[in-house]
Amino acid sequence: MASPSLIRRVEEAFFGAWPALAHGFDDGWVLRFADGYTKRSNSVTPTYAALDGDADVEAKIDRAEAWYRARSLPPVFRSTPLADPSDLDERLAARGYTVWSPCRALYLSSLTAETLPPFPESVSLRVDTNPREGWLEASQALMPLISSHEATLGRMLDAIVPEARFGAIYEDGQPLGVAFVVVQGTLMTTFHVLTAPKARRRGLMRALLARLVDWAMDEGATAGALFVGVNNVAAGTLYEKLGYEELYRYHYRVAPEVLGGSVVC
Repeated sequence: MASPSLIRRVEEAFFGAWPALAHGFDDGWVLRFADGYTKRSNSVTPTYAALDGDADVEAKIDRAEAWYRARSLPPVFRSTPLADPSDLDERLAARGYTVWSPCRALYLSSLTAETLPPFPESVSLRVDTNPREGWLEASQALMPLISSHEATLGRMLDAIVPEARFGAIYEDGQPLGVAFVVVQGTLMTTFHVLTAPKARRRGLMRALLARLVDWAMDEGATAGALFVGVNNVAAGTLYEKLGYEELYRYHYRVAPEVLGGSVVC
């Protein structure tokens, strides 16, 4: 099993790479709020050991539920190996919470530059510092969001504090894939990887990710991490070909009233 310190490092890096719009904290639990866009940014992630070992855990769950419901959001918890107390998942199950979207945290201990063949003339690749310079439009073309969620995504990306780069690949002017990376210390995190069906199995996303890795290495990154759904076999296979290995797994526990919603690992 991965060390708790490495898991914590990855978890904290992804807080920065996929920020919420508001936060609450309750004795080791990080409560994130982002107007309902994605479970990751609208869920409780127990990240640190409680300072009060005698705290009433059921009362903490009650408080978290109240905070989310007060904002018209369903209570959702992320269950990771860092969860404190260790029986939190069982406590949530007893309340009727169900498992949602099992995910894998993948880790690459040593980033390496990759030399790729040149693109056809019809294919172009763009990397920007600002997602509002075409990247958000490309993302929306590949995965259309309702207007409120599109606006929330833009605000979340504007809130990223560490250095980030937003990459998109086009063919004849049409977006085929997007992704972005964030560098915090020596760790590069990758997020929001989207690929058009006609771009698959052509090596285009691999080329885009390689370009982003080149930038990250120039910024001092030596390792990489990303999250992927357990059921997303195609993406998992691509990342494993790039050298990523599973570090740990986690899942969401959603309250009984949750019927649907957007899940981002």
